[in-house]
Amino acid sequence: MSSYVYYNPNGYNPGTGIYASSQIFTGNWENELKALKFTPKGKTTDEHVNAADVDKHFDGEDVRYLFNSFKSEDGKVETTEVKDFWQEENPANFSYTNSYYNSPKLAAIIDWFQCEKTRCRIFQQQAHTTLDIHTDFDNQRGNEHGETLRIFVQLNDMPGGAWFRFKTEDSETSINLQKGQFLIFNPDHTGHGTENITDIPRNTFMLVVKRNEWLDNLVGAKNMQFIDIDQVVANQNEVIAA
Repeated sequence: MSSYVYYNPNGYNPGTGIYASSQIFTGNWENELKALKFTPKGKTTDEHVNAADVDKHFDGEDVRYLFNSFKSEDGKVETTEVKDFWQEENPANFSYTNSYYNSPKLAAIIDWFQCEKTRCRIFQQQAHTTLDIHTDFDNQRGNEHGETLRIFVQLNDMPGGAWFRFKTEDSETSINLQKGQFLIFNPDHTGHGTENITDIPRNTFMLVVKRNEWLDNLVGAKNMQFIDIDQVVANQNEVIAA
């Protein structure tokens, strides 16, 4: 009798791993993207590890990455960071912006995630640009309001190579997401970077969220699942009109 047994892997560990979703948003939100105005990231002033490296390469605005905030500390679309870098982000201190209220389909993608959120913004990486693999300090700033995770949602198709690059305790991987697919990871323990080798910008939602049971339960789907955002918004409009 054979003694061989199938290996049963543990799967996604939110503290140190990466979840590349089996859930994919579908729909037409291109017009909402085109209506947004994007702001270059300003010169880094926070006194943290990456500041010197960023500033010695870019004097003034960093035009590799443009942003539009859907939720920010002051409720403005131009605000992407926080006033006190070393203070844990409290979801109660963040407000939705005009971009959120004027973009029902993009807002519906944010709302689909049933967890508390702080910063929510579109990160527009320009063509032929790279962000080196690094880690952040979200959880080192405190966990009074829960463990902080990041969600990246791909908003446009990028055939030919716009890569998310990750390094974990035991793995290194590069992922070219499909439109509507998303990633979840802990930014303190998972090295992450991006590389856009195409001729067009890549638009990605970056959501800073607090881990909860709903997020933990996303894993384990037997088959791919598709969320029709056009239909979600249509259903919302029917409820409002009723």
